[in-house]
Amino acid sequence: MALMKNVSEFNKLRVRLFVEAVLNEGRLELIDELIAADFIGHIPCAEHEVSGPAGVRQFVSSRRHAHPGLYVKIEDQIAEEDRVVTCWHATTPAHNAQASLAPVGRTACYAGISITRLLAGKQVDSHTECTNLTTNPALAGKTAEWNIP
Repeated sequence: MALMKNVSEFNKLRVRLFVEAVLNEGRLELIDELIAADFIGHIPCAEHEVSGPAGVRQFVSSRRHAHPGLYVKIEDQIAEEDRVVTCWHATTPAHNAQASLAPVGRTACYAGISITRLLAGKQVDSHTECTNLTTNPALAGKTAEWNIP
């Protein structure tokens, strides 16, 4: 039982490292360490499946270019053995978003959940469901709750 908990905790840390260092800080050099060569990512906001480290590098670069100052906050994580479920919110600095949506400091642009499978500390596949909050008027009013630094 302790071994399963350790693997689960290790995998949560690896996903957290990806979010904080790669997505938030743009440290693309860590992708080869965190993403398996045969990785497949199912992301609805991507045109096609994201595959391998090169595909992840291109996807992260394009998201960071489209949303300067992008910041992904992990709201919750649950892990069991080789799978990690991460609930998250992505925000951008308020000056990059529509003024009507801008809470103090940051504007929420995406909210989602990702289920990631890891093998030997590397992501091998990921399924993400997310909502673009900047284009969904029904959710736009909720962005003020997410004053994420």
